[in-house]
Amino acid sequence: MGAVRNNKKKVLECIQNQGPINRAAIAKDVGISLPAVMSITNELEAKKIIRSAGFVSEGVGKHPELLEIRSDYFYYIGVDVGRLHLRGTVVGQDGREITKYTTETNHGENPEQCIEDICSVIQYVVEKAAIDNGNIVGVCVAMPGLIELGSGKVIFSPNFGWKNVPLQDILNKKLSPYKVIVRNANRAQARFELRPGAEYANKKVTVFCIGLGYGIGSATIINGNMYYGASGTSGEIGHITVMPNGPICTCGNTGCLEALSSGAAIEKQGKNIARMNPDSMLCHIVDNHLEKIDAKAVFRAAALNDVECVQIIDNAAKYIGIALAAAINILDPDIIYVCGGLTKNGSDFLEKIKKYTRARQMKFAGRHVKIIQGSQDDYNVAKGATLMIQDEGNMFEKLSFLY
Repeated sequence: MGAVRNNKKKVLECIQNQGPINRAAIAKDVGISLPAVMSITNELEAKKIIRSAGFVSEGVGKHPELLEIRSDYFYYIGVDVGRLHLRGTVVGQDGREITKYTTETNHGENPEQCIEDICSVIQYVVEKAAIDNGNIVGVCVAMPGLIELGSGKVIFSPNFGWKNVPLQDILNKKLSPYKVIVRNANRAQARFELRPGAEYANKKVTVFCIGLGYGIGSATIINGNMYYGASGTSGEIGHITVMPNGPICTCGNTGCLEALSSGAAIEKQGKNIARMNPDSMLCHIVDNHLEKIDAKAVFRAAALNDVECVQIIDNAAKYIGIALAAAINILDPDIIYVCGGLTKNGSDFLEKIKKYTRARQMKFAGRHVKIIQGSQDDYNVAKGATLMIQDEGNMFEKLSFLY
């Protein structure tokens, strides 16, 4: 029975990645018999997950039927709980975005109010999508920080200051009858990089994804499987020490990568410089309103050759490179995706990161690793969260037949 269910998932994934595709091609790709494929695809059609996309128009003889994923029956809701923005999306089975919504994160340090805001975002996108609630498979909320595996409890979120918040339980009570899971935001981001149709989707590769935003985190996917670690807390690259006796981090340690190279750290360093040098380019950019200084403003000033801001950005890239070199030496991944808001400030930053990474990694380690710019989509975390629902379909009634 286990093999049959596993084959169902493989057939569905094949159609997601390669459709429209005929049954014979599916059988060859998945490595099972044509009658088995016919039985599985008939069930997927009955469940309204796939449908006919017509017939092959070329060649002689009987033209085989093509199958594709439906987008108009099963829907998935993903929410990205960022320190600066809350983003929600509704996605169809084929990955097509039905609707999306962004609002500011106004109550990040207040768990009760932030949870109400999360619920409001979910309710809004459902109403805006105008879909049948009965066709919603489930909700995945992607949150930065340490998330307890299975329970979805926020053990600790440095970006928000939350400790031991049973977020998944609370959301399931508030949003019933929707089924809700809570997962780490960096894992959702990494999952989006391997979305159906992406270059390395369903390939036997080791992928390391680093998210550079208000905070810094990472995720590892090995041969299509998310790596969680023994207690589910892997990926905290933002909290490795890169400068002993460096600045205090929100996690309580000192010299963490996040305390030196994150968006929050760059903003803090920029404000310190502006206070000491009111005639700087950075002050000019914000019309001397220091409260308006953020990481983006520091990048802008650096692009205009503000010497001190250039140094801030260069140092940030250097410490990220040190951390990535360590990841390469340990994991020897095939691909490193560099993602997050900081990567939207021009290609020079990524090139600096690559330079410092290559300088720091062991000479003969990671010789084949590719360092790649990740998706620039503002909704990559929210969309990745919808894919995590499908990955964990055994937890959702509408997908239980696959398991």
